[in-house]
Amino acid sequence: MTADRIETAIARHPGSLSGADQRLHPLTLLLNLAKLVPQLALGLIALNFSMKDRAGEWAGPIALAAIVVILGFEVIRWWRFSYRLDAEELRIASGIINRNIRSIPYERIQDVNLEQGPLARMLGMARVRLETGSSGSGDEGVLDAVDLAEAGRLRDIIRLRKANTTEAFDEDRAAIDLPDAATIPIFAMDTRRVLIAGVFNFSLVFFALVGALINNLDFVIPGDVWNPRRLLEFFGFEEMFAALDVTARIIGIIAALVALVIIGLGGGIIRSILREHRFRLDRTETGFRRRRGLLTLTDVVMPLHRIQAAVIETGPIRRRLGWYHLKVQSLASDTEKESDHSIAPLARSHEVQAILGETQVRWAIDHPQMQPVDPAMWWVQVALLLPIPAIGIAVAATLASPFLLLLLGLLPIIPVSGWLGWRAHRYALSDGQLYVHDGFWSQRLTLLPVRRVQSVDIRQNVIGRFIGLADIAIGVAGRSSAVKIHAIPLVDALNLRKRLVAVSVRSRPRCP
Repeated sequence: MTADRIETAIARHPGSLSGADQRLHPLTLLLNLAKLVPQLALGLIALNFSMKDRAGEWAGPIALAAIVVILGFEVIRWWRFSYRLDAEELRIASGIINRNIRSIPYERIQDVNLEQGPLARMLGMARVRLETGSSGSGDEGVLDAVDLAEAGRLRDIIRLRKANTTEAFDEDRAAIDLPDAATIPIFAMDTRRVLIAGVFNFSLVFFALVGALINNLDFVIPGDVWNPRRLLEFFGFEEMFAALDVTARIIGIIAALVALVIIGLGGGIIRSILREHRFRLDRTETGFRRRRGLLTLTDVVMPLHRIQAAVIETGPIRRRLGWYHLKVQSLASDTEKESDHSIAPLARSHEVQAILGETQVRWAIDHPQMQPVDPAMWWVQVALLLPIPAIGIAVAATLASPFLLLLLGLLPIIPVSGWLGWRAHRYALSDGQLYVHDGFWSQRLTLLPVRRVQSVDIRQNVIGRFIGLADIAIGVAGRSSAVKIHAIPLVDALNLRKRLVAVSVRSRPRCP
């Protein structure tokens, strides 16, 4: 960023240096009350059923009093919340009785992201989310609802002041992007591609929503609502189902499973439309900018120097059709609280290569140096776990019903899945980058530049010590869990750790 550009941006926001206390937009009250409507509605329903005959006499006054109290609390909370842009820090004051004044130095703010929900978009407001990465949580300050123009002003000023902070590192100064800086679109998803992504994102979110609704309305729903016999009686199918033979009943069960699959596909498509609508990834001067969402619009900036690793997800069917899902692991947390940033939910191999070409991460679809791990990874688990369900089924069949012995036919799934997982687990260390592949059905390839390695642990359990095998856990900044390589000979594990540490130390910048 040049000095001329900084001066130009500051001149564009002459009122941004005042340092006066500012409050959130008054319509924040409407947004907060909208969030409370479902809980308030459930409370009124519960009140109506609990008071029964006297509901008509007391329900109205109690509901009115509750609304007045809630509205008064929200008004006071809004009035007691303020923020101020000082010369070196952002201050946020909150709290009604116990006051909390939080000071966030500009040099510690890593990203400023904007989020707009459906109502906020209608009202022209946005949620400003400040990220410092402290304690691994990412969020240090949130301004729930400010005018959209004010949100853009805050993003400009905070980044400019971070760039002007004398204590900031050079790479942090280089990571400042103004929203109006020139951007180049490098990936986008049209409606057809979003629908295809939804097919691969099988989801039973519908049943999760039904379960949450039942949990909140359990006082009005009979306890045996999910009893199959009760459901058949309710829909008038009890006599018909009782008259069916065994074959017809099996066909009915299969039809129910097919319906479940259809519902899961529908749930995945709806979820993808809500999340990935108008997905666009731009290349800015210093990183990526991602915008997406149908109801909730998110705008996230990812500086390249903060990207730690890349993850490519696919599956047997998706890979045969040529589709991949590209994510990056970054020091910045995602707005949706995801562990990884999704930057290409459904992309062809050449599109993934083009995006990774903007980073320092390389990708080979089938790396020639990939090494398998020891077969003990699967047969040890099978030897330890398989007898337990087998004995349980045998005992249950003896005490209850011999038909339970049919479940023994499902037990081969355990060794087969373990064997497929072992065949899929491979790794390679080549040209300063670690490749780790996991999973057969949900395939996941982690691409980790060795210079990003923070720690390397060698772990052995009792069986591992006996047969001479070990696991390696590789710590990476910005990742909640370690990158793991399972079941490799101890000698190979020690050698791999030595190579990882040596490359990581050589690649780190030296202090002057």
